[in-house]
Amino acid sequence: MAISSAGLGSGIPINDLVSQLVAAEAAPTRNRLDRSEAQLQTELSAVGLLKGALSDFQSKLSGLADQDSFINRKASTTDSKVASISAEQTAALGSYSLEVLNLASAHNLVAQNGYADASEGTLTFQNQAGDSFEVSIDAEDAALGLAGVAAAINEEENNFGINAKIINVNGVGRLILSADETGADNRITSVVAVGTGDIQNFGYDYSASVDGDDANWDQSIGALDANFRLEGQLMSAASNTLEDVIPNATITLKSETEIDTPISLTISTNTSNVKSMIEAFVAGYNEFNNIVSQLTAYNSETGQSAALQGDALTRSIQGQIRSLVGGNGTAFGSINALANLGITTERDGSMKVDAGKLSAALDNSFSDVAGFFSDPSTGMASRLDSTMGGYLKSSGSFASRTDMINDRLERIDTQREALALRLEKLETRYLRQFNAMDALVANLSSTGNFLTQQLDSIAKIQQSQYSK
Repeated sequence: MAISSAGLGSGIPINDLVSQLVAAEAAPTRNRLDRSEAQLQTELSAVGLLKGALSDFQSKLSGLADQDSFINRKASTTDSKVASISAEQTAALGSYSLEVLNLASAHNLVAQNGYADASEGTLTFQNQAGDSFEVSIDAEDAALGLAGVAAAINEEENNFGINAKIINVNGVGRLILSADETGADNRITSVVAVGTGDIQNFGYDYSASVDGDDANWDQSIGALDANFRLEGQLMSAASNTLEDVIPNATITLKSETEIDTPISLTISTNTSNVKSMIEAFVAGYNEFNNIVSQLTAYNSETGQSAALQGDALTRSIQGQIRSLVGGNGTAFGSINALANLGITTERDGSMKVDAGKLSAALDNSFSDVAGFFSDPSTGMASRLDSTMGGYLKSSGSFASRTDMINDRLERIDTQREALALRLEKLETRYLRQFNAMDALVANLSSTGNFLTQQLDSIAKIQQSQYSK
């Protein structure tokens, strides 16, 4: 078998030469694709930074867009173990004395007899308010014993609010009846048991009982209304949650006070939370403004532009935000611009807060400040939040821009694959051409060597003849 190697005929390093020619052919396209990819990656990163900055700004703004954030009533108690209090925005300011005599409780009865023979019948329940319902204990219920009775009571669709459960006392099952709601009106006043055998063990008559106990039932918890004194006035309620005893405030009773030792409930103003949100909004705007400035900067000395310098999306976002922040909005009383709150714009576009003026505006015009920021239709924060949300949503401008850049990056990958295929074919063609040339040179060299040998032989023959 003949052994050949590229360049043996011509002496030219064909493989190296072909590699250099292919590299030279690839360089312009490869450099162009590298530059395009680098620019797109830089743009993608910059768009991500802009989106993150806008999202951070929105998160610091969202509280001001929520009307519930502007409830400036602060409710407190001198003993949270006795009672807690919450107040709406319209609750009157003031301090109130509270003495809790007893809490409201839900009626609870424990059966004293068992249900050994599992007999059938009906049970009719009635409460203090006059509500009633009847439960039929059929053979299927009776076969399950106390569990069947409890299930029948709980599953009765007309049940007005009695829950049945079971405990085992010294190995013997006992039925328990509990009112779902507190208060005297929810007291279980009677259970009429009709049937034979142990079903009659569930009869009950509160009016004939002694302190709620009778032969069939033990009253473990009585049904009581809450009794309390507010500002010295004796009152009662079916629930331990007292609504509008103080208008637009809710008091939750938790335990009794010591005799003649009332606690104090206070409703006061609280603007510190809103002030903190406004200061966070200003800080968020300044952070966003700083990042946008970096992403759109131009260095006149070096001629270098930042990744988003002149970018249409960035200009649009920045323009809308500046317009909403800087322009006069709908007037709410004395407030129609951030300047009314002591917030001014510096030469570099950042904002500055005068803490004293902001506090004065919150103290003197709190409801106007609330409307200026959070009104659903015209509030500055509400409009800003809506504008940012439009850009940031899954089908918004950032998503479209990111998809477009990724599509262009994918096209570059496709072009790289096409270039690699073209270079592979070019290399094959060059190798074929150079190898053909090498073979031709080898043949010519061989022929030349043969002719040289023949001429040398002729010359030697002639020389020999002349020498004779």
